[in-house]
Amino acid sequence: MSRARNLERRDEILENASRLFAQLGFEGASIRVIARECGITEAAIYRYFESKEHLFESVVRAKARAHDIEGYLVDQRKLGDVQQVLTTVAHHIHQLSREDPLLLPLMVMSSLGTHRGNDVLFCELRLPYIRFLARELSERRDSGEVKNIDPYITARCFVGMVMACALNADQWRDFERLDLSAVTVIDNNIPIYADGLRAVPV
Repeated sequence: MSRARNLERRDEILENASRLFAQLGFEGASIRVIARECGITEAAIYRYFESKEHLFESVVRAKARAHDIEGYLVDQRKLGDVQQVLTTVAHHIHQLSREDPLLLPLMVMSSLGTHRGNDVLFCELRLPYIRFLARELSERRDSGEVKNIDPYITARCFVGMVMACALNADQWRDFERLDLSAVTVIDNNIPIYADGLRAVPV
């Protein structure tokens, strides 16, 4: 098999595995199920990935490379006030959830199990937002713009809230008959969060 075909086959496996991990979770997406979805044998998958954990980690790292979260955030340093910082993080998370509908379900489903890939997922796809926001909050706390809060805890809670809103807003529409988009919910919460952080509320 040519190198180009090998790369193509590997990408096909990653694409199918990504969807199945997001739908079934790490435990539910067995190598047998993934192989069947790809139309290949289990042995063929093991030619590219040494284990299911390696396959999951490869899925996560492929998404991290494609989205380059850190690359985007590095250009957003020290822009605007604390509300603008929160808006930047929240809107980027929402944008990614629209561009890659498997991203947040992958995070949720993987969190239901305990495997090494969870650490990779957290570090590659969630931690960049938390670190960026924690650094911004720390500097703004030191300058007196925001209250004396724990920047890391605050950043983790905010990122978690935004991800939950981006993931669940469609369910609110379906189950509760609320005509609310994810961005509407997120934008409703940003000023509340920002006012709670400001040393002197606007």
